[in-house]
Amino acid sequence: MNRLRLNAVSPTRDDAMSGQKSPRKKALTRTVRIAPALGVSTLAVLLILSLGPDRSHGQTIGDTQITLSCNDGHSVIFEVDQITLTSLLADVQAINASGTGTSCTLTMAAIDPSSETTEWTVYDYNPSNQAIAPRNSPNSMPATTTGTTTTFQFKAGIYTALLTTTDPSMTGDLSAKSLSDTITVSGDAASFMTQHNGGDCVSNVPAAVRFYFRSPSASGPSTGTPPAGFYTQFWWSNPVNVPLVNGKQTQTITANMTVPNEWSDWNGQRGDSSPAVMEAFLEAVRKVKEIGLSFGGECFFETGVSPTPDTFTSEQFSSSFSEH
Repeated sequence: MNRLRLNAVSPTRDDAMSGQKSPRKKALTRTVRIAPALGVSTLAVLLILSLGPDRSHGQTIGDTQITLSCNDGHSVIFEVDQITLTSLLADVQAINASGTGTSCTLTMAAIDPSSETTEWTVYDYNPSNQAIAPRNSPNSMPATTTGTTTTFQFKAGIYTALLTTTDPSMTGDLSAKSLSDTITVSGDAASFMTQHNGGDCVSNVPAAVRFYFRSPSASGPSTGTPPAGFYTQFWWSNPVNVPLVNGKQTQTITANMTVPNEWSDWNGQRGDSSPAVMEAFLEAVRKVKEIGLSFGGECFFETGVSPTPDTFTSEQFSSSFSEH
């Protein structure tokens, strides 16, 4: 995902002004690993059946959480219904068969309805740095929100990938909105580091945080490098970002949902790069499902960041996010 985490280089992307690699992030790169011995079509059937409503527990398919992880170290997490799952499996099959070197894996887990969640959720890479997981439980150091300010504490040796919300009051039709966020980091970290995952990126520094949003309905036409229609569901502000250069800094950033050129998709294509991408972008901003911040670098947008050295005792991140 250009955003998907981000900047895997796309030869068709015009990054002349930002100097950034294609955000595609190669995120789509890991092979479907849920059942390696099964064909994708067989796997699709098994997943759909296994995700069917469990009436004995009162669950519906909306209670199923899918993690899409790709071989560049990027991941996304979202809930799916049967139609979305079928489409996603087809996208992953296309990616893995494209011969581009990108492959992806799908895993699933039922959402625990008893887990405590916040309006804003922090996502971290797991120890293998191949998938992300939300901080939902009280002992996971979740984000806390007071008024319009959300804070969380970085964890030593852990790469933080996202801080997002699906709050209905902040999602939906944002086509006429502009975003603003005053970002503050405070603590004793000397600097921040980010993962560097493949591509033609020589480096992925400095560490940076930028706007991110997801819109499942904005799957554009499936033309071009497969699965082209999948990439336009994920968008990152580009080049707007805050470089995380030290453990004590404050900066305000703004981005316009009305300006397609200020955003690029998973495949590194700007919102106005072609009529088809423009159409998908306009659909995306009208039906935003998730919005917030993505942590990565100047080359890959969502590979996660971590304070360094990892002996720090406290490094806090604060976000005062607004739409107007």
